[in-house]
Amino acid sequence: MKQQKSNTFALIGASRTGIALAYHLDQAGHEPVFLWNRSQAGLVRSAKYLRFRNTSTELSQIPRDIGWIIIGVKDDTIRIIAEELSRYISPEFSPKVFHISGAWDASLLDCLKNNGCRTGSFHPLISVPDIETGIREMSRAIFSCEGDLSTDLLGLAHAIGGSGMELSPDQKASVHIAAVFVNNYLTVLIQALKQFASKQEIASADLAKMLEILSRQATENAWLKSLNESLTGPAVRGDEVTIQRHLERLSDFPELKPLYLQFVKLTQYLLKTEE
Repeated sequence: MKQQKSNTFALIGASRTGIALAYHLDQAGHEPVFLWNRSQAGLVRSAKYLRFRNTSTELSQIPRDIGWIIIGVKDDTIRIIAEELSRYISPEFSPKVFHISGAWDASLLDCLKNNGCRTGSFHPLISVPDIETGIREMSRAIFSCEGDLSTDLLGLAHAIGGSGMELSPDQKASVHIAAVFVNNYLTVLIQALKQFASKQEIASADLAKMLEILSRQATENAWLKSLNESLTGPAVRGDEVTIQRHLERLSDFPELKPLYLQFVKLTQYLLKTEE
C-alpha cells in the first residue's frame, strides 16, 4: 500500500475561516499542499497569508495521498462538494475530512464516510469578519469537535494553540444557536440601541462610553452567576411604572418595543424557574 502523507492538508474553499485555520496549521507544522476555490480571485487572495504547493479551480486536481481535507465552503454547498470529492478520493488512502460549518454536523460528509474516510466537523467559536481577525483570534479559540474525528480534531485545536470540546450533533446544534444569539443578535441589539439613542442626539461614541462598564458587568455576571444574583433593573424589581414608561418611549421605535416586552416576559419566566 502506498504511504499517506498524514501531515499534509488540502483546503477546499478559500473562505475567511478556512484561510485563517490553514495559516495556523501551517505555523504548527502541517504542510499546505492544495487549495481549491471556485474563482481564481480567492486563490490569489489566499497567497497573501500562506503558500499552498498547488492551487486550482479544478477539484479533480486534489492529490490522492493527502492526509487531511478541510471543507471551507458555504453551508449550502458542503454536501455538493463532498459528493464531488468522493469521486476523486481513493479508498487506498482514505484521508481525514472535516468541514468548518458551525450550523451543521458531520452527516453532510456521509458520502465520503461511505468511501472509507473518517469525517467530522470543526468550528471555531469566534467571529471572523475578515481573514486578519480570524488569524489573530484563531489561536485562542475554543472549537466544537464533532464526528468520528472528534478526538483527532481536539488534537488539531491544541496544535494551533486553542482548545476544543467534543460534542454530539445535537449538542453542537444547541451551541450554535447560543452562539448566534450571543454574537449576531447581541450585536444587532447594540446597533439598534445606537440608532435609538441617535434620535435623541446621543452620539454612538458617547453611548458606548456611558454603557461600556455596565455591558461588561452584565456579560461577566450573566456567565458566572444565576439570574437572581446577576440581574438588576425594573423587571426584577417588578417596577411596572418604569416598564410602561419605557414602552411608551419606544413607540417611535416599533422594532425595539415588542423585543423589550418579550425580554420582560422572558425575565419573569426565568426568575420563576429559579425559585
